Amino acid sequence: MSIEIKVSSGKLSHLLPEFEQERASLILVQFAGEGLNGVHLQSVESATSGLLSRRIDNDGFDPKYKQSKVLDTALDVVGLDKIILVGLGARSKLTPDGLRSVLAEAFVEARDTAGSEHLIFPLIDVDLRGFTVEQFAQVVAEYAVLADYEPNHRKTREWRDEGATTHFKSVTLLCSRSTLKAAKAGAEFGQRLAEATCLARNLVNEPGDVKTPTWLAKQALMMAAKTEGVVNCRILKKAEIEKLKMGGFLGVNRGSDEPPVLIELSYDPESGATEDVVGLVGKGITYDTGGYNVKDSVSMHDMKMDMGGAAAVIGAMSLMPVIKPRFSVRAVIAATDNAISNKAMQQGDVLTSMSGLTIEVGHTDAEGRLTLADALHYVQEKCGAKRVVDLATLTGDVETALGVYTTGIFGNDERFTRLYLKAAKAAGEPAHELPLDEMYRDENKGDFADLTNDGAGPGHTIAAWFLFEFIKDGVSWIHADIAGTAFRTPSNAFGVEPKGGTGVGVRTLAHLLGSL
Repeated sequence: MSIEIKVSSGKLSHLLPEFEQERASLILVQFAGEGLNGVHLQSVESATSGLLSRRIDNDGFDPKYKQSKVLDTALDVVGLDKIILVGLGARSKLTPDGLRSVLAEAFVEARDTAGSEHLIFPLIDVDLRGFTVEQFAQVVAEYAVLADYEPNHRKTREWRDEGATTHFKSVTLLCSRSTLKAAKAGAEFGQRLAEATCLARNLVNEPGDVKTPTWLAKQALMMAAKTEGVVNCRILKKAEIEKLKMGGFLGVNRGSDEPPVLIELSYDPESGATEDVVGLVGKGITYDTGGYNVKDSVSMHDMKMDMGGAAAVIGAMSLMPVIKPRFSVRAVIAATDNAISNKAMQQGDVLTSMSGLTIEVGHTDAEGRLTLADALHYVQEKCGAKRVVDLATLTGDVETALGVYTTGIFGNDERFTRLYLKAAKAAGEPAHELPLDEMYRDENKGDFADLTNDGAGPGHTIAAWFLFEFIKDGVSWIHADIAGTAFRTPSNAFGVEPKGGTGVGVRTLAHLLGSL
């Protein structure tokens, strides 16, 4: 069920009676050292006849950064249930990323502690440089939807004495009349960003026995259909893939009973296709056993997430009706699982990629770069992309380098890379550029073929150099290694990112495509 996001410029006292039957909770953010001087806090004081100050006097509250408190009311104010106070800390120290963290805290507190279904959120002037009311409304709507997300699952009951999870039904943003238009635009965009991210999360969280390449293709077709012709979807089956001579892609699929599919998503502006084409490529390994170099049980446990790049690309393409880039966009996903059978590729096999480059299989669990090699060539050769971004859950080494909260970025064009990092910052998805040190490029040189897929050295860098071999001269390229950031385990789930798929990359791509 989707959340109803509303924006109102009316007074709080006039809004609360609308929730007489199903009471609403207020989320109030407060700066340290400023007391109840804010306009939004004073309006609450007025609407509740001083209830806020009485509760704070009685219960206490210190608005330090990310401090939160749920205040009970006497239910004597029509429509009002609880008040969730969230501290922003010192006004001078608050950053956009800090605001996002506070909002995550606020919505999780509202859902899990206060058990609220209807929320009212008065927007305030947070006085952040370059952060407008529209952007604030966007992030509020975005984080409300993201915080309310519950992984798609097969549960049939609550566990023992645990109650059912509360979900938001509505979130109403309060603003001034002068900012109503901007707040509405921001809230609508924020909700769409979050819903696209949740689409990607659902795709990642689907179990591997359901999530075949054919199933993923159907999801892409359904997404495209919902755009009512803005995005078109073309599915290439195994015979067509064989005609394209995608040897890397087919080599990975060799051990599977499930046929591979190549998914191509296309967007053109209303004026028609443009020569300027941006290509998106998402790694689409629907389940990864590691092949004959089989993963251990711990490493294999969450390998339904190995198509996180594909999920991000599908989610981003669902936003084309909202972003409406002035240029053509083509997205390509080479979808297959990496299974084990007597037909599976072996170490020492030599595969011929679509580009003509030959690849010696040095490790069957370095399969992602084999499928990406063909997808990257296809998006340039067949789609005409001159700027390309690939997203892939590619290496464990990127997690060693940057942890699980920052995506590793490689690029061959400084300006394009800067734009991507700027988009990641605007999206609140931390990313860090890693160096493509020339000294490591030769590590991918094969003994019995042009390349090997298990070059020695820092794994994330070696993998990036491998992909670079399939980028044509003059093409600007970014590789985002999301192996650490695409999936949350119980130990590293936090804020608006629960256990399972995070949908990382969707919002960054949206901001990037909207800014080019």
